[in-house]
Amino acid sequence: MIFAACGGVSDDGRALRSTLAEDAVVLASSTTTSLLTPTTAASEESLAPTTVPLEVFTGEVHLVDERLLGTSWRADCPVVPGDLRLLTVAHHDLAGNHQIGELIVHADHAEALLTVFEALYVARFPIERMELITAFEGDDAASMRANNSSGFNCRVVEGSSRWSQHAYGTAIDINPLIYPWVRGSTVDPPEGEAYLDRGAETPGLIHADDMVVQAFEAIGWSWGGYWNDSIDYQHFSANGT
Repeated sequence: MIFAACGGVSDDGRALRSTLAEDAVVLASSTTTSLLTPTTAASEESLAPTTVPLEVFTGEVHLVDERLLGTSWRADCPVVPGDLRLLTVAHHDLAGNHQIGELIVHADHAEALLTVFEALYVARFPIERMELITAFEGDDAASMRANNSSGFNCRVVEGSSRWSQHAYGTAIDINPLIYPWVRGSTVDPPEGEAYLDRGAETPGLIHADDMVVQAFEAIGWSWGGYWNDSIDYQHFSANGT
């Protein structure tokens, strides 16, 4: 399996991935897609067209444990570490560069989500950064301000006592600074107010029924941009909440 030079992953994340690799916990689930460009051989011996890989999508599913989950998990969470999986997936950043990102999701959805991120990669949909929420000490507000895309985080819905779908590993927030959560006059994160113009030429802006929404809908997930009482442009979840 080929990995390009990766970016957007914290030192802690690299160390934890190294620990997992040493423990040999990589599962059999992985996928690779090459984007190929035709070239012509220069030698007289062979003038037949050849192909060389320009970029390669890679996606892997790994087991997780309490060490990896760190500040994102605690004993009273609605899922145990064994119910979760680490995804390492290729993505393009806002500049169009190939990166390797990490996020944690529920095991029941891990393989299906690989197909979503493969579709986003092939379409060159930009994701600025994708680091584990532990890089922000489990602080969702800090992660959103950094425009960090994330999955599992054992937390409640803001302003309530009920578990967020992120606490089950069944929700993902994509580019949360660019795609904020809007509740009346409240924008979360507040810095996301600058991106509320949905007609602007913002790179990777998600719109109703576009390829990002369709990729998640293909595995049965729903987009928070369709909500009525509030609009959560960043949010995709398995049960629609």
